[in-house]
Amino acid sequence: MNGLEERIRAYFAACDATRERLPLKNGGFFERQIPYTLYGLSVATGVAPRRILERANGTGRNARLWREAVSRVAAYTLEHALLGDLPHQPALAALAVLDGATPDNAPQNTVTVLMDDSAAAWAD
Repeated sequence: MNGLEERIRAYFAACDATRERLPLKNGGFFERQIPYTLYGLSVATGVAPRRILERANGTGRNARLWREAVSRVAAYTLEHALLGDLPHQPALAALAVLDGATPDNAPQNTVTVLMDDSAAAWAD
């Protein structure tokens, strides 16, 4: 294992170590932890976020490590947005950045709902 791989593993392990399990009144539980982020990965590795994305999309010596790390951050973001732990607007913005979009070329996320006449009555 090289130094970069150790720093990446240490970053994810440090985030995981902060996981707390909090009881809810209904008998369930809620888990929270320091989230995986591109900027947290940047701090942990000493590599600028833009360079991380460039390296993840490249073919250099550590491209696989960068791709796996960025994918892990994206998976965490998407999973927590789907579970409702993270509002969808920040999650979409974070995923767009991880996908290499800039504010100028970021996709406009819209949802169109089409209903037939029988379903329209339920929409009121």
